[in-house]
Amino acid sequence: MPTIDDFLRPEWIPEIVLEAGKVIRQWGEARYMPVRRQIDEDWKEHKLVKPLMKEVLVDLGLSKAFWPAEVGGTDIPNAATFAVVAAEELARLDSGFAVAVAISAGWPMLPIILRPHRNMELCYEFGPKFCGNELYTCCCAMTELQGGSDVENIEFMHGKTIRTSARLEDGDWIINGHKIWPSSSNADLFGVACSTNPGSSNEQDFAFIYVPSDVPGITIGAPYQKAGMAADYNGDVWFDNVKIPKRYRAHGPGDDAKYFREILTYGAACGAAFALGPMKNTYEIIKKWASDRFVAGKLLKEHSINAAVLAEIAINIEASSAMLHMVARQIDYPDIYGLMPWDKAMLARARAVSLFVTDAAVSVTSRAMELMGSYGYARQYDLEKHWRDVKMTTLWMGSRQLDLIEVARYWYDIETL
Repeated sequence: MPTIDDFLRPEWIPEIVLEAGKVIRQWGEARYMPVRRQIDEDWKEHKLVKPLMKEVLVDLGLSKAFWPAEVGGTDIPNAATFAVVAAEELARLDSGFAVAVAISAGWPMLPIILRPHRNMELCYEFGPKFCGNELYTCCCAMTELQGGSDVENIEFMHGKTIRTSARLEDGDWIINGHKIWPSSSNADLFGVACSTNPGSSNEQDFAFIYVPSDVPGITIGAPYQKAGMAADYNGDVWFDNVKIPKRYRAHGPGDDAKYFREILTYGAACGAAFALGPMKNTYEIIKKWASDRFVAGKLLKEHSINAAVLAEIAINIEASSAMLHMVARQIDYPDIYGLMPWDKAMLARARAVSLFVTDAAVSVTSRAMELMGSYGYARQYDLEKHWRDVKMTTLWMGSRQLDLIEVARYWYDIETL
């Protein structure tokens, strides 16, 4: 009898990555599923979430995955494939938890830990904290009030609307600004997108600087209460004359903007995985329901009109899985596909898969809810949680509108958007 493991996962995925996915699955069944419905009530204090994050990031070792072996990391091969497999397995449990784990595990650290552009000085400084025995988390502080997703729209805006400023003073960066909506905003370390010349559209002025949360001048706001994604802590962050060593800049003029695109590429690919996981759990939920529920003397799934809906769900999952793993492979093998993760073409492909899969997830959860009727929005079946959460996966990193623009911009040589 088919299960979620029979949906397409290409043969090229390394065994070490598949084994990691199995470990996450086993952990999730034992530790997360029993408390999943309680997570929505834990949105403010994260009394449940934080210990569970420690189990995944520290005890299971996900925090070590991308860091060099020299600083205690695993240096996992096929980084993008590993990221989407881990994100998908975690999102099957709870996409909000998956987001919190993925970002805290090192999303903003990618510019300094991935080859071929590792910054070993900063790896030696921050790596032992992420690879140690205590929970140490990070946050990517991008979005700003006046520009919304303009920061993420770097191909057109080039950082022009960034008001968070960084100026050099006696060998230190002085940072001032206000960031909104960052995931894991209660983190230990921020990767901050800022400008050395606010208002400039010259990417030489775009800076990505690491800021520990315990330095003077940082204020972290209370979390927003949202419709879903309760395990992901979103709040405002203010920087008031925050002094940071000059070496905490990821790379330097030009390179910061280039490798920030890599952050966006990985973010878009993982965004698709955050939606694929809930789709697979939706398949599990609706398959059991349709196999147990009788309507007019026949099992629900034995009615042709319902079978058609069930087929649509399976097709969406199969197509999403195939597309996502192909994009992850392209990210992992620039030597084969001729695209670097920070290239415009690669970002467009990642945006496309994010758009396709998140839209598919909205459709899948909605169609499953229609089949379940009132039981679909009853909390005991967990479908309503996925239904709320996956809609939110269409709304971050510039939302589906920016995804559409990025894709059209690349494929049709659009110059004014």
